[in-house]
Amino acid sequence: MKKLLLAAMLLTGFQSVEAQVFSGTQEIEKANKEGIYTSVAVDEKYVKQAWQVELAKYGKVESGRSGVYRVNNATMPTISGDPVMLASKVSSEKGRTKIFLSVGMGEEVYVGGTHPKYAAAEKILNDFVEVINLQEGVRSEEKVMEDVVDKQKKTIKTGDKLVRAIEDNKREKEKLLKKIEENKAELEKLLTDVEQNKKDQISMGENVNGQTKKVEEAKAKVPKQ
Repeated sequence: MKKLLLAAMLLTGFQSVEAQVFSGTQEIEKANKEGIYTSVAVDEKYVKQAWQVELAKYGKVESGRSGVYRVNNATMPTISGDPVMLASKVSSEKGRTKIFLSVGMGEEVYVGGTHPKYAAAEKILNDFVEVINLQEGVRSEEKVMEDVVDKQKKTIKTGDKLVRAIEDNKREKEKLLKKIEENKAELEKLLTDVEQNKKDQISMGENVNGQTKKVEEAKAKVPKQ
């Protein structure tokens, strides 16, 4: 329940927090580029996947090494009526994922903090951050779901074991009850045999005494020499 509440709070936070966008420079394939950047607390691999999809809205994306992306002759109506050059890099920095975007408008003119189209470029990053954070919220919910499902499976497994244990206990009880009945019958037979043995002993004692008397009588008839 705590995990579900935390995920809900995180998701709400993702929806309401706007990214902080800054102007700056970034080395992209051994060349310093001016542009804007922001960072998010989302794993780099997820950001790269989503950012490439975002850049593809403006033209064909060329992927380079170390998270570098280019879109030559990009179409960005909110920034320029003419094609622009997009250069971008996604990297990890201080435990966060940094997204740098350079929009070149020719003649070494880049969209930065003082450029008239800064707000439009900033909106691109803000909108992307909102989407990537919402996606991260989904992943968080899915992780919670996996945890809940795993616990459910364990609970069901435990329940199945308990059911089997109860069945085993019932069978063991039936065996014990049967054994008790058999033991009771055996005891009754033993008691009967004991009583019969007592009678047999008495009878055999009488037979021994009678036979002893007959032996003595037979001896008495023998002439003495």
